[in-house]
Amino acid sequence: MNNWMQNSPSLVHHWSLRLCLWWKGPLSLVAVVSLLFQSQTLASSATWNLNPTNNDWNTAANWTPMTVPEQPSDIATFAKSNTTAIAISSSIVIDSIVFNANASSFTISSTPSLVFSVGGAGIINNSGVAQNFVIPNNGIAGATMRFSGSATAGNLTSFDNGGGLLQFAASSSAGNGTFITNELGETKFQSNATADHGTFVTNGSAASGSFGGFMVFIDSSTAGNATITINGGAAPGATEAGMDFVTRSTAANAVITVNGGEVEGADGGRANFVGGSSADNATLIVNGGVGDGGAITFFDNSSGGAARVEVFGSGSVDISEHNAPGVIVGSLEGDGLVFLGANNLTVGSTNLSTTFSGVMQDGGIGGGTGGSLTKTGTGKLSLTKANTYTGGTILNAGALFVKNKTGSATGTGAVQVNNGTLGGTGKIAGAVTVGTGSSSGAILLAGNSAKKPGTLTINSALTFNSLSTYKCVLNRATPKASKVSALGVTINSGAPFTFVDVGTGTLAAGTVFTVINNTSANPIFGTFSNLANGAVFTSNGNNFQASYTGGTGNDLTLTVVP
Repeated sequence: MNNWMQNSPSLVHHWSLRLCLWWKGPLSLVAVVSLLFQSQTLASSATWNLNPTNNDWNTAANWTPMTVPEQPSDIATFAKSNTTAIAISSSIVIDSIVFNANASSFTISSTPSLVFSVGGAGIINNSGVAQNFVIPNNGIAGATMRFSGSATAGNLTSFDNGGGLLQFAASSSAGNGTFITNELGETKFQSNATADHGTFVTNGSAASGSFGGFMVFIDSSTAGNATITINGGAAPGATEAGMDFVTRSTAANAVITVNGGEVEGADGGRANFVGGSSADNATLIVNGGVGDGGAITFFDNSSGGAARVEVFGSGSVDISEHNAPGVIVGSLEGDGLVFLGANNLTVGSTNLSTTFSGVMQDGGIGGGTGGSLTKTGTGKLSLTKANTYTGGTILNAGALFVKNKTGSATGTGAVQVNNGTLGGTGKIAGAVTVGTGSSSGAILLAGNSAKKPGTLTINSALTFNSLSTYKCVLNRATPKASKVSALGVTINSGAPFTFVDVGTGTLAAGTVFTVINNTSANPIFGTFSNLANGAVFTSNGNNFQASYTGGTGNDLTLTVVP
């Protein structure tokens, strides 16, 4: 429609009536009303001038045609301009903002207490340069920028939230924008909104007594594929930035990093999963800091999904406030702190092989004792330091390798191997049971691989149930064989012995390998189904004879015989 129509509602009205008279037949009232509506609602769409009168969005003289885009169906267009710092002086609600090809780089700032709302298509940036938006706070009130409907924040856009509210509602999207939230600022996703591929940095406070930025996902909103950083405080006594997932919201495939306090005495960043929210397939990274470490906490009936959890330094993951029986995540790695309370942590569903060298323990913000660990999936979890949780360890699939030099890698509780391989050269405090007695697949391997034998120390009893396997590795080049040391050994009927012979060379007759060191005064109870006491078997040119009364009189030894 021509500009004179857009700027002359009375002429538009007159033109519409004349059209009705010219029509060969009656024009329906609906058609007339529709035509009037379309003409009048587009009446304020306009383009920012090359040389505007001032920098005020709400001044009509700054636009062509001379009208302010501020209505729900209006489109604000930007091209080249000599005034690129634009201020909004009155609340506006528009359909979309379009930056044309080769447009200047603009900075559009709202005013505290005002609302800048974008619906429709949202922000369309065809300029190839960054377009910037500022959401300020004057110490009393903050501005609000809201995306609604299916609006997007676009690409090559940046949003500086200095203490206001940045809100994504309905099915809106953060697009590929960059979002910085500082003290008192809040970024909020609700309904079915998504953070999409946005980059978000939420900062802690810079001074004692002030509040850091905050980010929240509620309803069925999602973090999409966003990159999110939650920072700790930047001064002694300064509070952290925080983030919550609540109700049915999900972290989806986002990468979320929670950092510790930047200086001594500063709070670490916090991220919480509450209610029915889920970490889904996100990567959750928790770092320590000079001040308090960052923390991720699971509450209520929230879900860990298949999240990849990485926790470092004084950073922590806490499931002590979660409902029983506990939390499932895809994997766990790092050297930080894990607080179980009285709950179970199940890891491994994504089949990754990871190493955890931090401390897994009872307690946490919810208190409680009896925390436990369950390993699932085909990957290998290596525990390289002492852990102190008390509720035991279950291996259901894959491999669990203990490589600690002090304490117990599996805490103080019992270890049950239902399926998979328990191995390593570390120490275990609790009793170990290999197999269920009703199915095969449970294996004990003393050493760090099928080619690297070593000594696995169990400071309690060891039981092999029917159909479970002891895999013993001999490396001729060393020569060294697998050895498990346990305080009492029971071998139930139907448990086989597997001998893996690697390396080259012939062993001298009389060479003795202790493959089970029974530290109990009682003899080993039972024998392996394929290795009777005194039995001789041949491997790579050498004969080996088994004795269940070898060593100090109650060990299992293999002696090279002629």
